[in-house]
Amino acid sequence: MAGQGGVSTTELRRRVRSRVPPGTVTIALSGGADSAVVAWALCDLPGVDAVTVDHGLPGSPALVSAATTIAANLGIPHRVVEVHPRSASEGDLRVARLAALEAATEGWIVTGHTADDQAETVFGNLMRGAGPEGLAGIPWRRNRYVRPLLDVSRAETRRLAAAVGLPFVDDPQNDDPTVRRNRIRSETLPSLAATYNPALREALLRTAASAAADHELIEARAAAVPLVRDEEAVLVPAAALTVLPHAVAARVARRALRMLLGPPGGDGAAVGAMIAATAGTRVATVIGGIDVHREGPWLVLVSGAPPSPQPVELVPPATVRVGPWTITAGSGGVAVPVGGVVQVRAARPGDRIAIGVGTKRVTEALREAGVPPRLRARWPVIDERGRIAWVVGVRVAPTPAGGSVVPMSAMKERW
Repeated sequence: MAGQGGVSTTELRRRVRSRVPPGTVTIALSGGADSAVVAWALCDLPGVDAVTVDHGLPGSPALVSAATTIAANLGIPHRVVEVHPRSASEGDLRVARLAALEAATEGWIVTGHTADDQAETVFGNLMRGAGPEGLAGIPWRRNRYVRPLLDVSRAETRRLAAAVGLPFVDDPQNDDPTVRRNRIRSETLPSLAATYNPALREALLRTAASAAADHELIEARAAAVPLVRDEEAVLVPAAALTVLPHAVAARVARRALRMLLGPPGGDGAAVGAMIAATAGTRVATVIGGIDVHREGPWLVLVSGAPPSPQPVELVPPATVRVGPWTITAGSGGVAVPVGGVVQVRAARPGDRIAIGVGTKRVTEALREAGVPPRLRARWPVIDERGRIAWVVGVRVAPTPAGGSVVPMSAMKERW
């Protein structure tokens, strides 16, 4: 945090550079003071450019103009990317902005979030009842995003931007009283600071640092639990949700939900339903159409079954792709009793495979092999004129007298 005399330009430049990893760097240059200071601190590094997202709002032309001038003055390559958010709400603007920034570069994305942004975020999360992750606020680095000014106040960035002659402008959107964050910034926190604690911002920053340390420890334990993506499902070791401390088990559950839903994943109710499902055998819907049920040692989250793959002709020697399977005829370690053209298709009700004396339902062979019911209707078989020669990866039919065989192999992709 800033000392009594404020942050010097030399010290700020050192901080920013020490916190940005080496590599290609794109500055999210809004036209405001915060991102302008970041651009100034990094402008002479190799491989640095800037992107301004034009949201198409009434104040956007002034911001784009300021950003363009700042980049030109600093000699930074600059691009303006127009977006068309679904609405002017804070959430939709943010989604559109992040998507545009991520599409514009493959390198690091550096933003100008300040200590005031951090305090406002922590307080907003506290009001909605967030846990350690929410109270940790904005991370210094997550995925490709880097935020090197989280210990510098907004007032300091304005002072520094003016000191080095950066022609920033203020975003009029920040004055809109209908936006919750703006009311926290302009009304709630100043009132609380005046009434209860003049150092409220610093207290919220300490809370964020403490919660971030707890969050990092819990995340590390949760990340050690292996999750498996299997076609339309995510498989979670059920034992992990029953023996781990609840805080860790909840993070494991949330990781699984994010694999299907994307961030931020499910809410507390969905996490609780997942953990409760480890004890039962019934299928439960936890959130957004995601069903959860036990499957042997796994707790399985399913989000709608994909369609069965269409039949594909296979003429040895050749390789075909059917759903997540890659099947090769002409090489491999399984001798399949076929001759000439065969068809690879999904198993059907009533399919049977010869077992030497008599036949067995393919569904029964799949059950015996431990294939879960959700996959059996899409499991590939090798069909030669109506005769099942191979239930892929499970059972091969005996070779008829005088018949020929073709070596085959199959590999299933982990999604």
